[in-house]
Amino acid sequence: MAWRGLAALALFVAAAQAAGAAPPKGYIYPEHGLHIEAWLPAAPADNSMAKAADVETYFSTRALIGTARADEAHADDVAPSPAENVAPRFDYLLGIKLTRGNAPQLLHLMDGVRADALSMVEPVKKDVGAGGRHRPFVDYPQLPKCEVTYAALPQSGSYPSGHSIIGWLWGTILAELVPEHADEFIARGVAFGDSRVVCGFHYPSDVTAGRLAAAALLARLHADAQFQRDLAAARKELNALLAPARK
Repeated sequence: MAWRGLAALALFVAAAQAAGAAPPKGYIYPEHGLHIEAWLPAAPADNSMAKAADVETYFSTRALIGTARADEAHADDVAPSPAENVAPRFDYLLGIKLTRGNAPQLLHLMDGVRADALSMVEPVKKDVGAGGRHRPFVDYPQLPKCEVTYAALPQSGSYPSGHSIIGWLWGTILAELVPEHADEFIARGVAFGDSRVVCGFHYPSDVTAGRLAAAALLARLHADAQFQRDLAAARKELNALLAPARK
């Protein structure tokens, strides 16, 4: 697997094996998935203006380390699966803690979407040893960064950002399900991706590519009948949870 060295994936597989559970099944992969290698641009070349802009932004954001924004970014550094790892980074906007007990349909939906995201990026998300892009904190180890929680992170490729994919999917799906909080959810999804730059774990172009991939995946998912059924079930579930606050 092209990105088997990615720490978040390793943690997820280990947790699933420890629990005796199979990884969640996606909606469209492998039979009907997108072919990301056909349309996602390559990472900026080292001698390009885009790479220079990446580096300039990385240097300028080092001043955020030690601030409240860096604390938020570090809190966003969660393993993207299972879904309950990510839920606390968004559910505070509803004033409800989303769990397998009260929101099983939503978390099932997000587990499936995550599985498809993982399959989607596999052809292009390569470890450094296989030609993947270095992460900025590897290129500039002398500069401040967030604490590296996952030991395999330096060896995993930086492009595209998997966390920015997850942030965009969570933000936009929740915006669709709870439209009165759409702006807040989209802003939170954007911030979740931006946190990777703040921490020093990704360049801005990694995050931009992740959002492009997430938007394409979500458009494709909306054409899948099972995804639509699960989306409707999650909407019904959230509407029930929010009914008391809406009165």
